[in-house]
Amino acid sequence: MAPGLTRSQLLSCGARGGATLLVGGSALGVLAGSAQGAPPSGAPGPLSAADLANARLLIGAELLMIDFYTNALAAKHLDRGAQADAGLALVNEREHYDYLAFVLTSAGLEPLSAAEVDFSYPARSYYSAASVVGLAVTLETLALGTYLGVAAAGLADPALAGGVAQITANEAQHLSVFSQRARQPAFHDAFPAPLTIAEASDALDAYTS
Repeated sequence: MAPGLTRSQLLSCGARGGATLLVGGSALGVLAGSAQGAPPSGAPGPLSAADLANARLLIGAELLMIDFYTNALAAKHLDRGAQADAGLALVNEREHYDYLAFVLTSAGLEPLSAAEVDFSYPARSYYSAASVVGLAVTLETLALGTYLGVAAAGLADPALAGGVAQITANEAQHLSVFSQRARQPAFHDAFPAPLTIAEASDALDAYTS
């Protein structure tokens, strides 16, 4: 992502990211029948202040994604396949949150919870299937960029770095599937653009307070 990216540019950007496994039906559903991965076992070692700050930022991103997919499912505008994809994505996001919360609690810190956050979305975000899918692409672009930015900045703890790498791949899968549902390319850039920590924080502020 180019230096000096504005919030409006981020929120209007197209899909970026990874590959998909299936076109049509419930694309993410294929993953449920495949070998299931797991986060690194055991708690990370003592974390640096930078690693803890990055984990907190990612917690905020996960809370946003959980809230979005919860609202997307409740709106009931998606067709059967997209509804199934959103349901599995919600399960994934909750697992991401649980892992990051475990990282923070293992360090003696209390992770941010949804009860402490007020979420807001553009008008008519949940008005139709098209608006829900479009917002999914926008928010998954934000989530992927945030994880890539954290990875690019570097994590000192190998276990945390491994967990973040796994989650980054999963967010790319989500973005790929919902990009196709929005009739956009499933993948585009050979090197998807990371967000700086400041850009990610600013973008999250557009939806949370």
